[in-house]
Amino acid sequence: MNKWKWLIWVAAGALLFFYTRTDTKQDKVSANPTDIQTYDPKYNPNQSLADYLVFRSMMSGQAKMAVTGSSVTRGSGSSHQSKTWRGRIEANLRNTNPALRDLTISNHGHSGYTSVRLLEDHVTAPILQEQPDVLFIETSVINNHNKNVSLDDTFASLNSLYKLYSDALPETRIVFLSPNPCTENKFGPTLNQFGLKFTEYVEETADYIKKQGWNYFDTHGAMLYHMSSKNITLPSTLKDGIHPNDRGYKIWADVLWPFVQQKQGTTPSTM
Repeated sequence: MNKWKWLIWVAAGALLFFYTRTDTKQDKVSANPTDIQTYDPKYNPNQSLADYLVFRSMMSGQAKMAVTGSSVTRGSGSSHQSKTWRGRIEANLRNTNPALRDLTISNHGHSGYTSVRLLEDHVTAPILQEQPDVLFIETSVINNHNKNVSLDDTFASLNSLYKLYSDALPETRIVFLSPNPCTENKFGPTLNQFGLKFTEYVEETADYIKKQGWNYFDTHGAMLYHMSSKNITLPSTLKDGIHPNDRGYKIWADVLWPFVQQKQGTTPSTM
């Protein structure tokens, strides 16, 4: 008799485990067909990055996003990662839709790295392994300017970055963005050995990226416009003339957030 009771308990436990696992999987993957169609890019051309993340979460159970770039992507100058532009965008996305409550944004920013160094294996391999649904690539032109990377080499590296990730991760939405505005250069001359200013690197890379038809967000210009409209001085947003402080990173997130929410291919509203 005890033997039969034991077998009954084992069978009941197995059934409970099966249904629990099945229900969990269905909750993650099998969203309402109407909801899926609402966010399916096939039916929503030029959909926003936020909506694409919702769709990817519905299909795979969890949306994933990654950022790569220099120290201003890494978060240097902030008091905590939650205060960086990446941390604030992650929090905003998690609060917009239940499907994004477990969203993760992995940080692959490297202090001092140029856009050329962003191609190194130890930078690219973790991103390729993660297979993010959205990838932000900060152009790292603060360092390109300071370390005398020519514009031609800058363009070539951006092209290589786009080709690498778009070929290996065809379902990943790739967005380039410029770094923040700076007041002074403590790591290099105002004019580098090519006679170029940092702002010229921002402008030239913006033109190049737009000519390729790639997604681009002008962090530099958007932050300056926002600060001017709010009578905020640029020095008050920076820790050391280059890296944003918490206030600067908040402004970065505030101007980037509408871009994340808007349909791609449209012009973001001014702040």
